[in-house]
Amino acid sequence: MRTTSLFISTLLAIVPTAACTDDPATPDAPAQPDVLALPGVAFYPESLHAAADGTLYVGSLGTGSVVAFAPGATTPTTILAGGGADGVTGVTGVLVHDQALWVCSVDTSFMRPTEVKSFTLTGTPIATFPLAAGQFCNDLTFDPAGALYAADSFGGTIQRLAPGAQAFSTWLSDPSLQPASAGQFGLDGIAWAGDAIFVNKLDTGGLYRIANHGGERGALTQIAVSPPLVSPDGMRALDANTLLVIEGGHLTRVEIDGEHATATPISDALDMPTSVVVARGAAWVTEGQLGRLFAQPSQAPVLPFSVRRVDL
Repeated sequence: MRTTSLFISTLLAIVPTAACTDDPATPDAPAQPDVLALPGVAFYPESLHAAADGTLYVGSLGTGSVVAFAPGATTPTTILAGGGADGVTGVTGVLVHDQALWVCSVDTSFMRPTEVKSFTLTGTPIATFPLAAGQFCNDLTFDPAGALYAADSFGGTIQRLAPGAQAFSTWLSDPSLQPASAGQFGLDGIAWAGDAIFVNKLDTGGLYRIANHGGERGALTQIAVSPPLVSPDGMRALDANTLLVIEGGHLTRVEIDGEHATATPISDALDMPTSVVVARGAAWVTEGQLGRLFAQPSQAPVLPFSVRRVDL
């Protein structure tokens, strides 16, 4: 979730407390649009993911809805209605795994805790997993064994849901992952790559690798990125040593070599981007416009809200 110090202070005034592998296009695949228009005047897309068939699922921070775009389609199908239906009023992380849709459900009135929810790909509820008070789920990733991990922005922890478990447990809590200042967003994007989980920190620009041996946590290592990442947000793995990261208003490729990495911007022709996924032989980026949502004085969004295709 992208923000600035003004965004943070405004969010705290409004919200008391409270992100994949390449999929090459086939020769007979339908032509892909450059831009997908999202519905309504308050969508503010925060995250997206893709099913195995290339269908894009896009979540709304503003309304809590999730819509889907089938390959080649420019008109979305509503999967989750939002607005309180099924207990969802705002969505941050979105993830598709084994024919299920997973979302970070955030209640911006904080009448109930942040929850991780799962649905069928047509929107039928499956399960709900509340997080602890003071935790904020920003993004999600699975490991190859089927465990789910959530980046907790406010608590500075990584939460883990083991296969078949009834609740999340704290997999990692470390002072280096805490927000730099109370009330700020710390951990943001999270992705499985190779044999490790990678997380980034919105407030400091940090990128971290946590070794994962069959669910057993290994060493936590900070990766020195050159040039440094600026306010990193959504993040997906392109391969075992390469991440795609939304940062500094760009889509950036981060190539990792041991404890060092090189960051190369791919596209800066984006309007306040928040997340990325690779599908249909390209990257797809949500233009979240969250800076306008929380600006003081308020700023009208540029309509329509969009998902933009970026060639890799």
